[in-house]
Amino acid sequence: MREEDSILLECLEDVYHNFEKALRKVQKVRSIHVRKFEQLFDELLSERRVFEDISIPARLIIEQLLESQFKVGQVALEAEYLRQPFASVDYVKIEEFGIIRVKLGDVEVKWRDGSYSYYFYPDKVELRATDEKSSIKLFFSIPFNQQTLERFPEILKSPNVVYVHPQLETWIRKVL
Repeated sequence: MREEDSILLECLEDVYHNFEKALRKVQKVRSIHVRKFEQLFDELLSERRVFEDISIPARLIIEQLLESQFKVGQVALEAEYLRQPFASVDYVKIEEFGIIRVKLGDVEVKWRDGSYSYYFYPDKVELRATDEKSSIKLFFSIPFNQQTLERFPEILKSPNVVYVHPQLETWIRKVL
């Protein structure tokens, strides 16, 4: 784990434990705000899983999705019989067992990190099931940038990364 990841995870742990303590205090309170607290707690748990439960390539995809969400970028989706034109990222959640859930516009897609291989291109990512029976393509209006890629040099050695576009690989190799 990288140093910055350790710091982020440590901060998340601090917030998580304090929030857990606060939820115990309000356990008997009948208020809709308690439900909102529980939702926030679930979001914190999802954030922890980003650092604890998913692979480096999946983390890179999550970073790109969040980048699109916060910089008002859009993402299009192709998955078997499903097509979603460019839409905003409503949410990205990490559930137990490395299940990644993404909502783009009106469409929600999910995949289990360990069950997919990754193909990285400058403005898209393709996820192929290890049994090759299904695939998911995510197209980004904001392409991968050099700064983001330089933080994830491990993707070149990741067993579930099958392809990295030469331009992206050049940026990553500058760090190695």
